[in-house]
Amino acid sequence: MKEVLLTLLSLTLSGSLLCVLLLLIRPALRNKVPKAFTYYIWLAVLLRFLVPVGYGIHLPEPPQPVREAVTQETQLPHQAEVQTTPVTLPTEQAPAEQDETPEPSAPVFPLTGVLFVLWLAVGAGFFCWHIAAYALFSHRIRASLTPPPAEALALFQQLKHNRRVGLVCSSQVGTPMLMGLFHPVVVLPQSGPLFNGPALSAVLRHELTHYRRGDLFYKWLVTLVTSLYWFNPLVHWMGRQIALDCELACDEAVIRSMDPAQRMDYGDMLLMLAARQGRTSAGMAATLCEEKRQLKARLLGIKGYRKPGKAAVCLALILGLIVTCCACTVVDMDPQPRATTGEFDPYKTLLARYEEAFLQQQPDDYPDLVSAVIAPYWGQEHQIGYARRDLDGDGSEELLLGWVGNDIWNLDQGYVFAIYTLVDGQPVLAVEGWERNLYVVREDGVLCHCGSSGAGRTEWHQYRFDPSAEGFLVELDQVSVPVDGESAVAIGESWMESGVALPYTPFSGGGKSPYQDVLLGNSSFLYLDDSGQGVPTFLLDIPLAFSPYSSYAAVTEFAVLDLDGDGNQEVVLQVTDVANDMGGYVILRQEGDEIRGYPSHWRTFWQLKTDGTFTYSSLSGTEEGVASVRFTEEGLTMEPLLRCELDVENTTYEVDHQPVSEAEYEAALEAQAQKADAVWYELNETNIRQLTA
Repeated sequence: MKEVLLTLLSLTLSGSLLCVLLLLIRPALRNKVPKAFTYYIWLAVLLRFLVPVGYGIHLPEPPQPVREAVTQETQLPHQAEVQTTPVTLPTEQAPAEQDETPEPSAPVFPLTGVLFVLWLAVGAGFFCWHIAAYALFSHRIRASLTPPPAEALALFQQLKHNRRVGLVCSSQVGTPMLMGLFHPVVVLPQSGPLFNGPALSAVLRHELTHYRRGDLFYKWLVTLVTSLYWFNPLVHWMGRQIALDCELACDEAVIRSMDPAQRMDYGDMLLMLAARQGRTSAGMAATLCEEKRQLKARLLGIKGYRKPGKAAVCLALILGLIVTCCACTVVDMDPQPRATTGEFDPYKTLLARYEEAFLQQQPDDYPDLVSAVIAPYWGQEHQIGYARRDLDGDGSEELLLGWVGNDIWNLDQGYVFAIYTLVDGQPVLAVEGWERNLYVVREDGVLCHCGSSGAGRTEWHQYRFDPSAEGFLVELDQVSVPVDGESAVAIGESWMESGVALPYTPFSGGGKSPYQDVLLGNSSFLYLDDSGQGVPTFLLDIPLAFSPYSSYAAVTEFAVLDLDGDGNQEVVLQVTDVANDMGGYVILRQEGDEIRGYPSHWRTFWQLKTDGTFTYSSLSGTEEGVASVRFTEEGLTMEPLLRCELDVENTTYEVDHQPVSEAEYEAALEAQAQKADAVWYELNETNIRQLTA
């Protein structure tokens, strides 16, 4: 709902700016450009209100300082300085608080929900009211229809040029009009001395012009935009201007072939129609003359009509191009990108400071950063990193910092020591932890927390992350010891074990490659499955992807080289099964902050060379050759360089996609064999640390 409202606000500002632009240039266009131009140029504005895409423009904003969340203060025995956290842990000095369990916050219907329902209800009511009014008017007209006079019908058949539109008369109308979207008819008043000779011809040509230009569809489009933006007074003003411009454009089309005397007669006819009383409102029909407020502008337009020259046409084309270009822009109500991994990253500066602080290991020099991240209690070898995850489902990712994973106590799920969120586009420290104040993230986004101030003073909590709540957390459940004894320990430990493995990106740690932590099994990478989706995966899980029912499958060797020639190294992992056969390969590639894993079947990457080329064979055995790889949005793609298609009757050979003879193919294979071989290393800790440093 929030995204819908922001999009609506962005479009209404963009459309309103375009309306103001046309309002400013309108006086300068009077009688200088064709009336049809001033009518149809509004289509650009209507589309700007309806189409939520375009080139973004940002409204100027004052710079916002980085703010930190104001949370409760807690002193733990091992913590020398005051830490900020939304949780108060039990202490011996406050035993009365141990038995108190805060009540979960009652759900509150957000303001965005109220505004969304209000906008939708009023807009739907506005549109339905127009439909009902038109349906009632159409019913009254149909009940009073009579055949038109023979003279009018004959002239109408002559003018309409076999178009699918009818002609009828009705006693319920006081002015000629066009009705019906899908079965259009021109409706004439049943009585009156106005429709004889030239006047009748002008009337019919006016209404047929409405039909030919599709003005009824245009009117319903205006009604749709007015219903969506009922709260914007400029939209209602625009609707009235479009109605006036519609009639001016039709008048211009009718009088274009008239002499001055006939134009005066046409104007007199409009005056007489405006003087008729007892007319029924036409609603969504295209009338000849109903709005008396428009009459003055129409008469002035008829009196001052001049055939547009070449200069007027050129001016209209230039203005049309300018307005169209302006219509392609949209006001960006959220200048910060929703996905924080894009070209602009609001967390970039913050992460750079954490990287610097992590290398220096001097927490006192960075008082605004979380010390447990800068100088972890158990040392750098356990790897500190960061991940991004949308914890509250608002489309904006939070930044999580903590352990990438380590061997102590088998904490593979990773602990979170700090959570930053965006407030007014700036990162704000929302949740802070340390060695005795630990958080893990569950699959559904719930934060599980374990806090302790001593062996006998431990609490476990479950929280929902909510930036609108005080302290950014809403408590869902809580147990503690010694109040609940052993049962609390069992429940609390099960909560902490429910944390999921996050695809962390480790800090550089003095120049180490992020491949090192993946190969050591300390952090996960995104394994691209058959659907192309990235699945967080650890090194030990790779063999299962190739041989899920084999206990012999394992990652045995790896090679480090630049496969695609982009200047960055990839890691090729070899998976083997029984008798070193029927395994496969996984290519690890760093893309931004992520390590991605691309699988490849076991008939690839044979005789791998240092330039990234290798020998391959298809699984069916009907094709073999030499190939290289490319990395695209679709995944890993093989690019055959030498190709031999085996066929019982006819074997074909290609070199660089060009057909060649067998001798030329063999010569190219010999040249490939002379290239330097890539080195495969046994997958062990020593090789990993040396080759990925």
